[in-house]
Amino acid sequence: MLNAILIDDETNALEVLDMQLARYCKDVRVIAKCDGGEKGIDAIRQHQPDLVFLDIEMPHQNGFDVLKATSNYDYEVIFTTAYDQFAIKAFRFSALDYLLKPVDIEELQAAVEKAAKRKGGTSLEEKLKMLLSQYQPAPSARIALPAGDAMQFYNPDEILRCESDSNYTHIFLTNGKKITTAKTLKEVEESLRGFDFYRIHHSHLVNMKHITKVIRSDGGYVMMDDGTQVAISRNRKEAFLESFRRI
Repeated sequence: MLNAILIDDETNALEVLDMQLARYCKDVRVIAKCDGGEKGIDAIRQHQPDLVFLDIEMPHQNGFDVLKATSNYDYEVIFTTAYDQFAIKAFRFSALDYLLKPVDIEELQAAVEKAAKRKGGTSLEEKLKMLLSQYQPAPSARIALPAGDAMQFYNPDEILRCESDSNYTHIFLTNGKKITTAKTLKEVEESLRGFDFYRIHHSHLVNMKHITKVIRSDGGYVMMDDGTQVAISRNRKEAFLESFRRI
């Protein structure tokens, strides 16, 4: 029997995977479900599982952060991700498995079987070293944004917030300028991964360094340095407030 921990910032994804494992993978016992990287790190340290299903993209503590913080524990990892652009070659090179969302039952069963066979083999610390040697370079200190026919580079600290507008994103800077880029907010969010940005609403990404006030009433919103009020999505409010308290 493999004791497993599920880590994903999407509650629905946690519930679906838990159901799939209970129904189709009888040799797996889920001992904890964690809706975020920080809770996942605590659960791994407390329970010392045999297997961890780990989402890659999570705010503030992503899958790589979880691995780094717990690499001295001996467990197998199966990444879960909705984005197939992540370095699949790197996962295979480092003997870390992955599943694309929505998770296919046969692929899930095969991944669990492989994890059981690998148990006691190469340490997680060594796998992590191999993975990071192939993938996830350190985030750049600057981000490129369009400026007419050219590209201009900005320090992420110069960005107050980003607002979605269909397939475009408006980027508001600390100097009062607004830049519109032909990228989705999700693409901009990934460009800023590793910095202090939080997706507080499906249409809004904010720089936590430039939040001056958090209002809990009236549904919840933040006040930015420039006086702008940005609503906090109801289903993101609790996780955001917890992350904000940890700054």
